[in-house]
Amino acid sequence: MKTLSKLLIIALFSFLYACSSSIPFTNDDKVKYNLDEASLKKVQFFVSRDIVLQRGERTSEAQEFDKDGKLIISSSATLDEITIKEGTPGVLVKMVDGNKLAISFDDVDDNKYLVFGDPNNRGRYNLMGAEWNNGKGKINYGGKVYYVMPGGAGAYLKYKMKKVNDNKKSQSTVKGRKVN
Repeated sequence: MKTLSKLLIIALFSFLYACSSSIPFTNDDKVKYNLDEASLKKVQFFVSRDIVLQRGERTSEAQEFDKDGKLIISSSATLDEITIKEGTPGVLVKMVDGNKLAISFDDVDDNKYLVFGDPNNRGRYNLMGAEWNNGKGKINYGGKVYYVMPGGAGAYLKYKMKKVNDNKKSQSTVKGRKVN
């Protein structure tokens, strides 16, 4: 019974070790592993937290009078909201300014991407925007201006790394040597 327990524990640790966890993507990783644009296009990235993008447009405004002579002003607007959930996979579509990564999470349109970077070389690649005010960021997404809702400002890129050790062992036993 003890042997079976030991085998189960070993199997569990082996399974957990084999499952690679996602880690923040950093400039140090990029440099250490010599990852150029072509290499980075092969990396599966993930977003660290939910990102909600919103944009609104006033579509029309009309005025008219009702039968009692009251002025009626009506307006309509549209709100466009895009949610990118934590853990959503994304791919590099291009590098921007040499060190920023344009990552698309959209499976149809490569022009719908978010830019991540580490301009101060402080660690991980964070979501970047043109302007940030009270946790809301202004970005360009698919050729339109969107605002990143609070909470998305702390989003960063993650990726999975799997380390494989290929150690070879050679073993032999010598018989000894006698004096002639």
